[in-house]
Amino acid sequence: MIRPVNGFNVWRTVLVSSVALSPAAAQVRAFPNVEHFAYPAAGPRVAGIVGRVVRETLGDSRFGREREADVWVGANLPVLGLTGGARPAFAGLTMRVGGRFSLDDPGSALISNDWVVGLHGVVDRGPWRLAGELFHESSHLGDEYGQRFAARRLDWTREVAALWVRRTVGRVQLHGTVGYTLIDALPLRRGSAGIGAEYRATWGNALGAAVRPIVSVFSEGQAYAGWKM
Repeated sequence: MIRPVNGFNVWRTVLVSSVALSPAAAQVRAFPNVEHFAYPAAGPRVAGIVGRVVRETLGDSRFGREREADVWVGANLPVLGLTGGARPAFAGLTMRVGGRFSLDDPGSALISNDWVVGLHGVVDRGPWRLAGELFHESSHLGDEYGQRFAARRLDWTREVAALWVRRTVGRVQLHGTVGYTLIDALPLRRGSAGIGAEYRATWGNALGAAVRPIVSVFSEGQAYAGWKM
C-alpha cells in the first residue's frame, strides 16, 4: 500500500551551473522585460533548469537505494508591470512540469510526475527582493512504476502560499522562505521553511551575453508525499 509521509523531509542540494543573462531593458506594462522571479538555483523547484541527477540515501520507491533523476521544463514569466523604473514591481505566472526516473533500472522507469502552475508578485527595492507566490501542485505516481510493481495509483493535489525574501550582498544572494499549504488532498503537515545562499561570479561574455557561473546551496524542510511502501 502506498502512503504519504507525514513529517519533514530536508532537501540538501549543491548545484554548480552557468547561465547567460542579458541586461534588462526599459520596463513595459504588459510582459515587462525584467529579471524574472527566481528560486534559489539549488532549490527543488528551480524553473528553467531542465535536468539534474540526485542521490537518494533511501529510495522513494521499491527501487531502493539508487541514482534517480529529476527532469523539469518550466518558466516563471513576468506578465504585468505594476511600477516602472530600474527595479520595478510586477506580477507573473509560474509554470512547470517534471518527472523522476530511476537511472539504475534498465528501463529507466518513471517513478512520479509533477505539475505546477501559479501566480506570483515581486517587489524589488535595492538589495532586497520580496516575492509572494500562490501555486497549485499536482503529483502523480508514474504509470510505468505502477505497472511494474502493481501499485495502486495515488494522486496528490494541494494549493500552497509562500513568501520569499532575497538579500543581495555584493556577489552573494541570501534567500529565505516560509510557506503554508492552504488545501491538501493528503494528511500532511502544512508548514514549510527554507534558507539558501548563492555566489554569482562573472566570467566575461559569450554570444553577446554575460556568462555568470553560480554556486548555490539551499535547504528546505516540508512535509512531502514520498511514495513509501
